[in-house]
Amino acid sequence: MNSQIHIAVIGAGIVGCSCALWLQKKGFRVTLIDPAEPGSGTSSGNAGTIAEYGCIPVNSPDLLRRLPALLFSNNSPLSLDLGYVLSHPGWMLDFLINCREHKVERITRLLGKLLAKVYEGLDPLLDMAQARDLLTQQGFLDVYRDEREFNAAKKYIQTRRRYYSEFVELDQGDIRALEPNLKIPFARGLLADGISHVLDPMALCQRYVECFLRNQGRLLRQRALEVRHGAGAVEIQLDSGANIEAERVVVAAGAFSKSIEGIPTQLLKLDTERGYHVQFGGKQHLLSRPVSWRQAGFYATPMNLGLRFAGTVEIAGYHGEINPGIIDYLTRKAQEMLELPDKPDQEWLGFRPTCPDALPVIGFSTVSEYIIYAFGHQHLGLTLSGITGKLIAELANGEDPSHNITPFSPRRFL
Repeated sequence: MNSQIHIAVIGAGIVGCSCALWLQKKGFRVTLIDPAEPGSGTSSGNAGTIAEYGCIPVNSPDLLRRLPALLFSNNSPLSLDLGYVLSHPGWMLDFLINCREHKVERITRLLGKLLAKVYEGLDPLLDMAQARDLLTQQGFLDVYRDEREFNAAKKYIQTRRRYYSEFVELDQGDIRALEPNLKIPFARGLLADGISHVLDPMALCQRYVECFLRNQGRLLRQRALEVRHGAGAVEIQLDSGANIEAERVVVAAGAFSKSIEGIPTQLLKLDTERGYHVQFGGKQHLLSRPVSWRQAGFYATPMNLGLRFAGTVEIAGYHGEINPGIIDYLTRKAQEMLELPDKPDQEWLGFRPTCPDALPVIGFSTVSEYIIYAFGHQHLGLTLSGITGKLIAELANGEDPSHNITPFSPRRFL
């Protein structure tokens, strides 16, 4: 057991909480650091699906072709702040480079292999935290408005099936039988019965933290400002003026990992894709399962508190101002899909941590073996949180990782 070895985890989102629990499973003494309520940041607003099939990145050759139309349309799931992009040309150029076909094939292959390990990391945490009631296995439905939309997505579908083959093709009648409340007569669809989704993502984080505290974990509601590393230890400066000493530190603060001094995240080209959701309280009964309208760029997911429409991509940096055009877009599309009130009960903006190659950063820092990175999961933070936690705990314990993490190493950017 490693009960005398102290590890600090910076970030109490779903990835940080998963790392903290897995480190406890390995016997470490753990302190979890975050100024906000656990799970209340980006982890609270996702679409909720455990997306084992989600191996295809936002980067794609198709995106390059569609980019002009997407950028200059008010009916688009993609929004781009030209001022922000022009002030960060390196990141955008690397993002577009990774839209080339051979790059996308590599990213898809690497994500597909990691996604195959999802429940290896997730199941032990659900049992440990007594949180299985927050997951339901109702499947996942991907819908296409007409044959043109479906045919345009055939390469995408074939690629996804290489890594998650359990999709059944549906026609209009099949879709209507499954989801009779859909207003649009979607012509084609894909159903994956085995997919689960989370009924309350923030509650899942909080259940993890409750378990963490029962196991003598320490939660500090403070902001980590700087990490200093030395011989055999690290020191973390907090915004209260206090310092925390530990043998290791895991940086799992998502997109905000780049704001922590003392770790060279600028070399990792970490940035953010701003994601949005609108939620209609009490309307979760309208759907039986998550439904993705890929052409519109969002998921509709029934959750405990309402029906959530989550998705879109906005490249506009870290400022907290909501783009009303995206909220309007999601609301309009939601109302096209289902009979809903004029306005949602909830509007939300979150910051997905994103590297230009769409791969997470999992591994030892380039400056110290006492600093371990666990961020950059883009659209897959919830899905990959458990397996990331397991891999981080193995690294901290001096074990060979149970999955090849070389492609996710921070050193890939050097």
